[in-house]
Amino acid sequence: MVVMVTHALSEGLATKDDVRELKVGLAALDTKIDNGLAALDGKIDNGLAALNVKIDTGLNDVTQKLTIRLGGIVIGAITLLEVLNRIFPVVPAP
Repeated sequence: MVVMVTHALSEGLATKDDVRELKVGLAALDTKIDNGLAALDGKIDNGLAALNVKIDTGLNDVTQKLTIRLGGIVIGAITLLEVLNRIFPVVPAP
């Protein structure tokens, strides 16, 4: 029994120093995790900002192209109406 108790005390039970060392290790791990999460948050924020810029640029480009095309369509329609009006003038009803 003495051998078993001696073995349990020397090998199986944690000492105050073991607990202190574990607390220090856990605190260091917690700090590393916090730093890693903060860095990851920064990367995500930067990625989202870059994506927003790309989306805004793309939307502005599409808007500009659609405005130009719509303007061309309006000018074409007005021109066509003017040509048709010259070919087939509107005669007022008697």
